[in-house]
Amino acid sequence: MTTSPAAPGTPARDVLTQAEAMARAANVANASYTISLSLRRGAETYEGDVTLEFDLGSAEGVFLDYRGKTIRALEVNGTAVGAPQWNGYRLELPASALRAGRNTVRVVYENEYDHTGDGLHQFVDPEDGEEYLYTNFEPYESHRLFPNFDQPDIKARYTLTVTAPAEWELITNSAEASRETLDDGRLRRSYVTTQPFSTYLFAMIAGPFHVFRDEHHGVDLGFFARRSLVKHVDTDELFEVTKQGLDFYADFFDYPYPFGKYDQVFVPEFNAGAMENVAAITHSERLVFRDPPTDNQRLGRAEVILHEMAHMWFGDLVTMRWWNDLWLNESFATFMAYLSLTEATRFKTAWQAFNAGMKNWAYRQDQLITTHPIAGEVPDTEATFLNFDGITYGKGAAVIKQLVAAMGMEGFREGMRRYFKRHEFSNTTLSQFLDALSEGVGRDLHEWARDWLETPSLNTVQASWESDGERISALSLAQTAPDGYPTLRPHHLEVALVRDSGSGAPSIEALPVDLAGARVEIDAAVGKPAPSMVFPNHNDHGFVKVALDDASMAWVRDHIDRIDDALLRQLIWQTLWNMVRDQQLKSTDYLALVGAKVATEQDKELIETILSTATATIARYVPEEQRTASAHRFFEEAWRALQAAPQGDLQIIWARALIGSAITHDDIRHLGRLVDGALSVPGLTIDQDMRWSVASSYVAYGLEGAAERVAAERERDPSDRGQRAALRCETSAPDPAVKAEAWRRFHEEGYGSLHMTSAAMGGFHWFIQRDILTPYVEQFFERVRGVFQAREVEFARSYFGGLFPGRVERSILERANALIAELGEDEVRLRRQLLEACDDLERAIKCREFAAS
Repeated sequence: MTTSPAAPGTPARDVLTQAEAMARAANVANASYTISLSLRRGAETYEGDVTLEFDLGSAEGVFLDYRGKTIRALEVNGTAVGAPQWNGYRLELPASALRAGRNTVRVVYENEYDHTGDGLHQFVDPEDGEEYLYTNFEPYESHRLFPNFDQPDIKARYTLTVTAPAEWELITNSAEASRETLDDGRLRRSYVTTQPFSTYLFAMIAGPFHVFRDEHHGVDLGFFARRSLVKHVDTDELFEVTKQGLDFYADFFDYPYPFGKYDQVFVPEFNAGAMENVAAITHSERLVFRDPPTDNQRLGRAEVILHEMAHMWFGDLVTMRWWNDLWLNESFATFMAYLSLTEATRFKTAWQAFNAGMKNWAYRQDQLITTHPIAGEVPDTEATFLNFDGITYGKGAAVIKQLVAAMGMEGFREGMRRYFKRHEFSNTTLSQFLDALSEGVGRDLHEWARDWLETPSLNTVQASWESDGERISALSLAQTAPDGYPTLRPHHLEVALVRDSGSGAPSIEALPVDLAGARVEIDAAVGKPAPSMVFPNHNDHGFVKVALDDASMAWVRDHIDRIDDALLRQLIWQTLWNMVRDQQLKSTDYLALVGAKVATEQDKELIETILSTATATIARYVPEEQRTASAHRFFEEAWRALQAAPQGDLQIIWARALIGSAITHDDIRHLGRLVDGALSVPGLTIDQDMRWSVASSYVAYGLEGAAERVAAERERDPSDRGQRAALRCETSAPDPAVKAEAWRRFHEEGYGSLHMTSAAMGGFHWFIQRDILTPYVEQFFERVRGVFQAREVEFARSYFGGLFPGRVERSILERANALIAELGEDEVRLRRQLLEACDDLERAIKCREFAAS
């Protein structure tokens, strides 16, 4: 028997609702899976044989999730089912064959490999032709690999056997138990039965990986990379950070690492940064530095390693019951990663990086029209994708950071220790997390949670002060909230009093303040020397926007570079950037301030942050008629700074800014001379990413020698990175025929994998090609609904991100709003992306109008 999906009754979406999951979890218990997979090199499909054992309360309405090609056999409690009820996503189990109590179900099946970064992804290395496979399942994709109960609160044990080419490495959730060689030369490898964990954390990675081994306090450690990447893998730091993290977490949680061995695998064409599969973490190959990295990049990689490691406890050992508590996984892992960076590694300025990256992401997300509570509603698995955002990761972590600052680290640590011991290998809710934390800190946190976790948006805090000459006579803090989200929250803050004597660095005095209502008087400040500047969120404890008073703003414009506290300087720059976005500071004035101050800044994290906001300002917030001139001025400033920068990270940072700001023909030609060696900066190495960026600009601008430049770079870089970069160059050409063919392929056969198609989309839009691209504005709005209805989530997301018209024009805003008005209630993902695009676009329009006023 071979069964293909039945067409009648096929659901529009492969989705599991929370209500369905709750009903199934109430009926199913004590699940286990015995899985056998058969893999062959170069095949388009693979075979599977899975036996499920589980207890049932009732035999009615039981179904498995399975998305595959065919079912070859189905047995329920030893009885063959001749015609399985399977629509391609959901396999109904016949009630007549089930029983209350223990049940056994066997499914023999065949499936196709995936090429979207989810399911069981297949990749062929263009350099050596080697094949690599890996799984990626969060939140609802494990049923692409084998039929199962695909929801987080039906945890199970897994016993896996894989038959695969003998020269392949296999990485799974547990250690290898045995192996035997088959007649066809393949190896059959069996693995130790696992501890209980959720289906989305199952992993199977295969291919001729190079393996790096080490051991730490009885835990076997492994890093795996494609053979063609081995020369770029710097194992010393990778193992060092891994060992530091394991020690820190085991001590902090008073709970040793729970899953035996600890493997980490760099995988190609990965959609996310990393995935916390139990004992088999997958990392994007972006963490393998093919070009010389800055120390900021190394810090970022260490954060990813420690973030995924924190999930081994929070997420894997103890797992949320449903996806509405996804923030429990991600916020906690984010906070713990940055805490461990500062406490256990050499990256002692990690909280500054947190502010520049995660927290800025959260601030932007929380000001969008689509803002949502940290702990939001997730009615089905598809809605889970909507909450993989800055609020889930950054705001949640910032709120935990503020709570720890207010309540104390010891209480927080004690609460977490109780939580893991009480709920090990089980599922929890937000309430259970708060119960354990409340016991640790000695205070009921449920009211705090209502204010911070269950309400959206953020507050703005501003200081007001008076002096009687040389002394403060009054100082207060006030907070406000947006009209649509009027919650005033409790804030634990430090207020910085910055005093400038005129010589040397200004002094900084910090006063602790608890702001619970609309306003609080700071009596402790009365009588102290008058400040030159007041900053209400010193040391970045609060998740708030800061509005500077007039006197402080005037001082900052002239003297920000004299403050010797890098984090405070960064917080002030962040405030200035928010003022640009809120039409309180003209974009052109902000760029002038950047030009006057950034060249003397020495903090690398802060320089990168400032340059990033300046580039974004030029692209979106400067009036169109001033954009080219502003970009050229910035290019010239970056060129001068690059020539003056010492060898090392600062040169790399300024070189990247230089390349990113070039939007005139002459500036791009200048870059060409730098890449070709006609211009040089002593000590600077032009890396391959820089070379590809310049090559794509040459193509997009139709400059002489563009084709030869691309060919030379492709010869220099035959890797998968070079393959994607060359494809981006191809679609960048200012040729209507090239654009038409690319547009056709986006909607039809694509370019192979999702990552290749996304690379092609990345070359489609260039602001210099306005006339050629005008026809595709309306075509995008005509086609995007169909894409979201028919294509997978990751493809639709890439399509929108790569092809939404990037022009800052009211006509685009009006057309997008018109489409929103047409959408049905079930078009949630497209509505969300359109709303956010409109929000960003309307802000950009207002900023341009304000700057031109």
